[in-house]
Amino acid sequence: MLRVFGHTSLFTKIVGLFVFSLVCFASFLFYFINDQIEQEDLREELRYRYFISTIGANINVNGNIKVIYQYLREFGFIQVDEPEVKDKMLHANKLPPFFQGFAAKTLKTEQGIYILVETPTNAVLYRYSPEKSLFHFYVISFVVVVLLSFMFILLLRALLPLRVLQTNIRKFADGDLEISCRLDQDDEIGELAQEFDNAVSKIKALNDSRTLFLRSVMHELNTPITKGRLISAMLKDEVLKGRLNSIFERLGSLIGEFAKLEQMNSKNYRINKKEFLLQEVVDEAKKMLMIDNDEQVILQSHNDLIKADFELFALVLKNLFDNAIKYGDDKKVIVATQKQNLVVSNKGEALKAEFKEYLKPYFKENNSQGFGLGLYIIKNVLESQRFSIDYYHQDGMNYFVIEDCVVENFCKLPPTKEKE
Repeated sequence: MLRVFGHTSLFTKIVGLFVFSLVCFASFLFYFINDQIEQEDLREELRYRYFISTIGANINVNGNIKVIYQYLREFGFIQVDEPEVKDKMLHANKLPPFFQGFAAKTLKTEQGIYILVETPTNAVLYRYSPEKSLFHFYVISFVVVVLLSFMFILLLRALLPLRVLQTNIRKFADGDLEISCRLDQDDEIGELAQEFDNAVSKIKALNDSRTLFLRSVMHELNTPITKGRLISAMLKDEVLKGRLNSIFERLGSLIGEFAKLEQMNSKNYRINKKEFLLQEVVDEAKKMLMIDNDEQVILQSHNDLIKADFELFALVLKNLFDNAIKYGDDKKVIVATQKQNLVVSNKGEALKAEFKEYLKPYFKENNSQGFGLGLYIIKNVLESQRFSIDYYHQDGMNYFVIEDCVVENFCKLPPTKEKE
């Protein structure tokens, strides 16, 4: 039972305990009332026998019918007119002929105890209806149930704001900072909501500051890059001009990537998933890295179909290619597919630490340069598209696997028209 309660919500536990309490109270009440009824029946039986013996003794000793009437009234008997009962008692044990004096007959029914005082010329019927003393038990039971229900409702009302707080926490976990957790309560739950609301406000302020800082930095960097491009265009040395242009293009591309990541982190970037060829996104990643040597990136599956956000997926491959070429033994990277998975591999030593450590920002090994923000960016970009990345090392090769991004292997390309 405790094990089951361990996996249920607080509200379910409270409702369960309330129902359990009511069932226990009802069981106790049922047993108690039955016991009281049995005791009442026993007392009535003893009282009935006492009536019989006392009336018989009075008849034998006094022989005065008025004393019998007075005695019956003192014990709570009342005179009634019930012809059916009276007739039934008259015909039971009829008085013998020429009987003188009086006799008392008794009858016990569900309605009470009947006593018929009979003379040769008259018969008077009395009835005693015992009052069950269970009414106050029912009243007390009703009051207890009402109090338990009232306490249960008060407790639920006090805990209901936890549902609101739970909903806001889930929204906050999903990246929604436009929430308010303030509650009009002066208890511990209200204080908890207030502290959480303060924490959300601080995090929102920090996030706004970070966004403003990144945008300011990117804006300030664009100005010298633009000036650099203008100056490089004035150079007469074509070789130097080409190198400077490639450098400035690289810087501009990096600023564009940071802008896209900033939009994604601030939930302002709209993921646009579509299908495209693996060849297309690999070419885009090579273009972003400004790789002219086709031998550095070996694509083994040209016609496989990917479904993802093209720009973000190109950013992922660009970072994977960059790390593979930078840290690979032969400065080459191999791109292949395994069913629904995309595999990027390179020749080199296995990672020294666990792979999840490399997914942290600026993680560095003791004797290596680490991967900087590369794998951290890859992880976040893939998670935004509901993809994941895994790693393993085998036969001197490092394999980085992007799972469930391939929708079709070796898809057929549409026919192209031959040029006339």
